[in-house]
Amino acid sequence: MVNVCQLYGYERIDAPAFEDTGLFTRSVGEGTDIVEKQMYTFADRGGNKITLRPEGTAPVCRAYLEHGLHNLPQPVKLYYIASIFRYERPQAGRYRQHYQFGYEAIGDDDPALDAEVIDMAWQFFLLLGLHRLSLQLNSIGCKQCRPEYLVVLKNYYANYKQDLCSECKTRLKTNPLRLLDCKKPLCQQIASSAPRSIDYLCPECDIHFKQLQRYLGLLDLPFVVNHCLVRGLDYYTRTVFEVQPEAGGAQSALGGGGR
Repeated sequence: MVNVCQLYGYERIDAPAFEDTGLFTRSVGEGTDIVEKQMYTFADRGGNKITLRPEGTAPVCRAYLEHGLHNLPQPVKLYYIASIFRYERPQAGRYRQHYQFGYEAIGDDDPALDAEVIDMAWQFFLLLGLHRLSLQLNSIGCKQCRPEYLVVLKNYYANYKQDLCSECKTRLKTNPLRLLDCKKPLCQQIASSAPRSIDYLCPECDIHFKQLQRYLGLLDLPFVVNHCLVRGLDYYTRTVFEVQPEAGGAQSALGGGGR
């Protein structure tokens, strides 16, 4: 990944292992699994609430704003290799402290940049000798058009409330977008017929998504639009993607991200 990042002009950034707790509750979202269940949070000797880093994007964006990186030629391209801490019982194959590759391109809304980020992930897995991969793609809209979609989504799921798993019943109130991401078989069946986010995009988001698909076509990257693909953190907007094995099941994603 380091070689791929350097090839595309990304420079390494190292953020602290802990940050002010508010950084994550504001950016990641109070209704997310990370904030509700997975953060190691404690008070220091001065009574300040600090949190061990549960994900990598928020600290990079904080550094971008606090250290004047927004004054540099845009976009600013950064990558990190960082220890990540998760308190809740880890998913299969993940430890409470694990390491994560990540990269961020900040300061430009051109969909060509989304295509570059996706291409980097694809090329990385090819360099590892992995084949028979599937690129999953979706757009979850922006703060202008997503609220309308969330209303429609909640109205749809209200008809199936009694059939949802316990976590999804909570998500219906706190984080309805994550309803589409549940791995329980019955919840997946309900999600398969749910309203599609791309049908509720504003004109700007619709153009952005269509241009992104055109750029991926020019890069000869095969992709599938997956209407149930979302990200679990509040700061994502428009593009979301995952790279999965073709024969993968639940929790099989090799990597993913978005705008």
